[in-house]
Amino acid sequence: MEHFARGKVKMKAETKTRKAEQSPWGSGAADVLLLVFVRLPAASLARASAVCTAWHNVVTNCPFVWEKALEEQRKELKLKLSQSDVKLVSELDFRTRAATMYQRAHLVHGKMYCRWWKAHPSRADCCHMSMNTIVSGSTDQTVRVWCASSLHCLEEYKVSKPKSPVVDLEFDANKIIAAAGAEVWVWNRNRGGRVTHQMGGHGCRLYCLSCTESDVSVGCADGAARIFDLYSGRCSRILRCHSAAVSSLCVQEEMSVLATGSRDGSVQICDTSTGEIVARLLRPSPMREVECLQWGRNGHFLFAGTSVGRLCCWDIRKQAILWQKEHDRSVMKSLHLQEYGLETLVTGSMNGIVRVWDSSSGNCLVSIRPCDNSDTGSVSRWSETAVPQGGISNSSSVMSPLKQVPILCVRVGSTRILTSHTDGSLALCQIQLQELR
Repeated sequence: MEHFARGKVKMKAETKTRKAEQSPWGSGAADVLLLVFVRLPAASLARASAVCTAWHNVVTNCPFVWEKALEEQRKELKLKLSQSDVKLVSELDFRTRAATMYQRAHLVHGKMYCRWWKAHPSRADCCHMSMNTIVSGSTDQTVRVWCASSLHCLEEYKVSKPKSPVVDLEFDANKIIAAAGAEVWVWNRNRGGRVTHQMGGHGCRLYCLSCTESDVSVGCADGAARIFDLYSGRCSRILRCHSAAVSSLCVQEEMSVLATGSRDGSVQICDTSTGEIVARLLRPSPMREVECLQWGRNGHFLFAGTSVGRLCCWDIRKQAILWQKEHDRSVMKSLHLQEYGLETLVTGSMNGIVRVWDSSSGNCLVSIRPCDNSDTGSVSRWSETAVPQGGISNSSSVMSPLKQVPILCVRVGSTRILTSHTDGSLALCQIQLQELR
């Protein structure tokens, strides 16, 4: 028995030795990888760390590799961005900041390839995108789901009630929530597009919508914001906020507050649990209307766009305005912050121009006109699509879009900008990522 045990231990040791000799990750593999990784730029280093666990451990356990790559990237970014932007790379989490600056540099200076398609026969008031899926809503009372790569219509949902244009929407993999007419419509995408809820009963026209995990908040024509329970469909709270219609709102779920903007020109913040107004950020003015709102990082900042083309930013902790900018007098219909890089803000105006802003300083980084082929580094292609009864579209003729199409909604991702327009078209601008030299 003792001889057998010794033989078994010896056999296990030989097996381990043989596996170690055959393994591509021997004892000197980490040193070899470091010699390669130290010569990579920051973006390539991040991609290499996602290849496998061994590479990830080598990259994360050697700060020198990151520091050298980021130092090289800072030198490159100095040629593309302002000095104040480059300094942000060394603050807080330097890896996150570096990735944010890298994305911004490509968003501002990368080559844009814009694709246009006729999504609806009438104006497309709202659009959203997530991964390879685009959803749009229109005054033709339809919500359509598109494939971002092929521009084919995958699903279509119809609001059956007459005179109910779709003005705002949100979606995920299971459902689509849309504000149409005087009601909120909820479709289940997994059950053939069946309507699960139809929330209303107040008779007031809806102008905007914002969702959390369990609630849906809508802005109404009577100056109130109504909060509906997403599961029961009942109105759980009515917040009397403004003297005119609530044209925009956004929810900060962690702080349980709701920011509302109105056609009377005012911006207020309400406590969703008590209904009390906790802050008045902008007083009513007959000379302007608040068109769009969005919370910034950690709920400490609030951004607003107005009908006179003014972009404002408040620090909610101080209830004071940080900065306000005005590039032109065109109506600023929509704004959106990058989901993974909250330093970059994108706005769309009725003059057909998309602007990219630094949310910290309020500086305009670049102005883009998606429909204009004369823009530096941009290429536009028009693809007119028809939506048959089956729900899948077919590409047809290629033509040039109009020179100036007003923008109603804008959404930004890490490499894409999506806009919806008054003529029912959508534009998807893809940013071609290139190494900064």
